[in-house]
Amino acid sequence: MGTSDRFDWIEQLVGSGTPIPPDTASSNLIGRIVSASVSRGANRPALLEAIGTSEAVLRNQLSRVSGQVLIRLFSALEHHLSDPAIALRIGKEAKPYCFSDIGFATRLMPNLSEVLAANLRMQMLRQTLYLVKLVEDGPALKLEWDIGSYDAQEIGALVEFSFGTYVRLAREIWGDQLVVEGITFQHAARFDVQHYEDLLGADVAFGGSRNAVTFSAEQANKPSPCANALLLNAATTCHSAPVEWLRSGQRHSAFTYFYLWTELNKSPATLDRAARSFGMTERTLRRHLVEEGHPFRALLDDLRKSMCGLYRLENKRSLGEVAELLGYGELSAFSRAYRRWFGEPPSRAWSHTS
Repeated sequence: MGTSDRFDWIEQLVGSGTPIPPDTASSNLIGRIVSASVSRGANRPALLEAIGTSEAVLRNQLSRVSGQVLIRLFSALEHHLSDPAIALRIGKEAKPYCFSDIGFATRLMPNLSEVLAANLRMQMLRQTLYLVKLVEDGPALKLEWDIGSYDAQEIGALVEFSFGTYVRLAREIWGDQLVVEGITFQHAARFDVQHYEDLLGADVAFGGSRNAVTFSAEQANKPSPCANALLLNAATTCHSAPVEWLRSGQRHSAFTYFYLWTELNKSPATLDRAARSFGMTERTLRRHLVEEGHPFRALLDDLRKSMCGLYRLENKRSLGEVAELLGYGELSAFSRAYRRWFGEPPSRAWSHTS
């Protein structure tokens, strides 16, 4: 499988159900921004009231909200936190932490150009207000934001958030060596220009004909210091089974798998929570999973084993951290599961046991 095909499962996931409507955002994206804001001091109930949504909507991982909710969210955050740069700041600091985070495995690809391209394949899962494109222009590699009919100033904070995420992603690969040749926004500066340049680490211009970040094509196509073909193959192979389930009509099993994959380290992995996130009863989801041949407990156990294998191959985390990422409340419970999966205690295969 070529590296460009590693994330074909995204198209399978996007195309498996009702087409994603334009000018919408995923409840998952809204929830992550809200959580990041609360950690900065925002009042969660007041924030949800200000943007016109609810906890029930955010819990439904398959739901979409109007794009205006996302625009209102950043406007409300600027007011609640008295920080006009909050959108850019959250984007810049929203770093994927583990394999449960969609996009984390893209960091393992051969070069920055492929890392960016893989992340662009995921953008419809997050939002459909604007479209980000990767454009090769001689010695430059550009990310360009097509905002369609939106007013540039109206959507300015959201574009800044997006700029922050992609520049942060590129810096994860190349660190201080990253070459950002220029950044241009269509909208007028919404706060001090020097503050933009300090946050983005590059010269910034405003009032341009398009939104764009320009990288060095030479650097973007150099072998990445983060590339790991073995771990990338393992991480993408984990999704082959649920993709086949989608193709064969076993949608409840596939969506439950992807729900658990992304939520395992954030909330208790229960059938009830999964069912509520899909807007159905626990009994209904249990019946569908059994009919499709993937009872909830077996599906959860197989997923944990697969994800454990990734962390074992990654070999950068302690046993306690891995247990937590797999949703185990106690290390002893994780150790028993590990013995059952691999026939030996985890300490025998794990270098990072602290």
